Amino acid sequence: MSNHQSHHHPKIHALIVAAGKGSRFGAAVPKQYLRLADRTVLEESIERLNVDGIDDLTLVLAGGDEYASELDFEFSHPIRHAVGGAERWQSVHSGVQAIREHGGLDDDWVVIHDAARPCLPKVDLARLLDTLESTSHDGVILATPVVDTLKLATNEQDIIKTVDRSGLWQAQTPQAFRLNKLEWVLSQIAKDNLMITDEASGFEMLGLGVQIVQGSKLNMKLTYAEDLSLMELILQNFIKNEC
Repeated sequence: MSNHQSHHHPKIHALIVAAGKGSRFGAAVPKQYLRLADRTVLEESIERLNVDGIDDLTLVLAGGDEYASELDFEFSHPIRHAVGGAERWQSVHSGVQAIREHGGLDDDWVVIHDAARPCLPKVDLARLLDTLESTSHDGVILATPVVDTLKLATNEQDIIKTVDRSGLWQAQTPQAFRLNKLEWVLSQIAKDNLMITDEASGFEMLGLGVQIVQGSKLNMKLTYAEDLSLMELILQNFIKNEC
């Protein structure tokens, strides 16, 4: 029985997955707890979602996380916590369960954001949230068009060919999905052991439509140590000055 209600205006639930151990990054602490000037990466990422259009935030942390409790998250809406799993999709599933347990309805939206993207421009988020009002798709993601020349190479780094970049996009977060469709996709991923790199790829594999909203290059993901310095510059010169 669907709990869809025709008079119900869908809520928008934010979900940040911060359960990664950051072992590939090589830092002494998980990368979401590295500092950018006066705040951690995670605190900045949470602040980016602190807008009127979002109703609440579910923060998925690793079991035994000893860092988050030391932080003072500034957020104007309720913050809930869930415990993550070994794989990203398991952490997302845990967060989605928490949203459902706190009253999430079938046609509500879940806006999933990476803990390691602290430079999301508010204008990009606004464009994504506006699109949720009118889209006929079950998913909407931020992405940027590929502008570099792409080379396909062997494992020995010998070039095989140049790849046509027309129509190619680099996926970002936030990625937004209808709650009931996201639950179904996550259940299929678990059942069939599907390999996904983001939630949108699960929707694509299962034939559900996902719409792109063009985002900004500023919304970079913390991947390498040198990214921290770039992010500080972006925050200082672009993000902190947003209206």
